[in-house]
Amino acid sequence: MTLEITGLNTHYGLSHVLQGIDLRAEPGEVVGIFGRNGVGKTTLLKTIAGWLKPSSGSIRFGGRELAGSTPDEMCRAGFGFVPEDRRIFPGLTVRENLEMGLLGLRERPGRDPLAAVFDRFPRLAERAGQAGTTLSGGEQQMLAMARVMLAKPDVVLIDEPSEGLAPMIVAEVFGIIRDMCEMGVIVLLVEQNVHEALAVSDNYLLIERGAVVLRGAADTDETALMQRLHI
Repeated sequence: MTLEITGLNTHYGLSHVLQGIDLRAEPGEVVGIFGRNGVGKTTLLKTIAGWLKPSSGSIRFGGRELAGSTPDEMCRAGFGFVPEDRRIFPGLTVRENLEMGLLGLRERPGRDPLAAVFDRFPRLAERAGQAGTTLSGGEQQMLAMARVMLAKPDVVLIDEPSEGLAPMIVAEVFGIIRDMCEMGVIVLLVEQNVHEALAVSDNYLLIERGAVVLRGAADTDETALMQRLHI
């Protein structure tokens, strides 16, 4: 199913943050979303996820209009969100944090829905009974991504997954994004590590002052993006 976003506008009070954003993505595609701090990248993800109400515009997925839906409605529509701060539940163990992801399932889970996750993330299996907030930054990022994957979403929104992580962990995080693509998931990726993000992206958007000023294919138009970002 195709994700189509057209003319999306979002305000914070009187501040017009998103200004007519257009975006299109197909199953298995990663769209990198780039730009300097404060230009509206996180606002875009939060608007799509239902955390913020758009002022106007359309969010269509599989032909269904979703603009203005609540976060739980977006979850049931097949959207998962990994926010920048990861949102690990402080009073819950790793296993219990993962089980929260099962609340977004649109079908009855199998006998052991966590088994596949623990196979993919053996470090989480080793720490299943440990409080989620006692994990390292990299492990918390994996927990947040694994929790979203448990709900088997069609679209995953990921905000700054590599922030504060060691290079070896960053490589593992981007490996998880590749896994999502192979499963046919659409990924919208906000990331300051432009080189790493382009390596997993199919297409990209560059946002300045809340508007898309450049878009292209990640494997052919990288130079134009780097020049615009002064990298």
